[in-house]
Amino acid sequence: MTVKYTRWLRSYIGHQRILQIRASGFIRDQAGRVLLCRRADVMLWDVPGGAIELDETPAQGLIREIEGETGLIVAPERLIGVYSGPDFQWTYPNGDQVQIISVFLACRIVRGELRLEGYENVTVDFFPQNQLPALLHRTSLMLDDAFANREAAFFD
Repeated sequence: MTVKYTRWLRSYIGHQRILQIRASGFIRDQAGRVLLCRRADVMLWDVPGGAIELDETPAQGLIREIEGETGLIVAPERLIGVYSGPDFQWTYPNGDQVQIISVFLACRIVRGELRLEGYENVTVDFFPQNQLPALLHRTSLMLDDAFANREAAFFD
């Protein structure tokens, strides 16, 4: 039986702020458009990804999350950055608080068809860089680094 770590931890600490390690993907289609997910909780757009589970690497968690949200199988290829700090604090609609540490990876689509999966998002779609929809603030910060295409990954 696999323990849902966050659910187990919340049973002891309630809504107190915890560290949440997330992996997110920068994914472009053949036309160069960026894959985004419109979140059901705040109706803003975000890059696909989610929390890393116990015993997963960031790449494994990212592959699982992206397939579960979008139907696409991806291959992580490069670290864009590692992010945290005040811009990455979050309170979920149920009151759970987190301090996110986000591992942002550039990915290549291996196979699959884009389709909405799960319940966390209301839609998923590709957007040209110059026509991005309303984004979460933290997503804007991460995408700025992805578009800059720096040789070295961002960290602070």
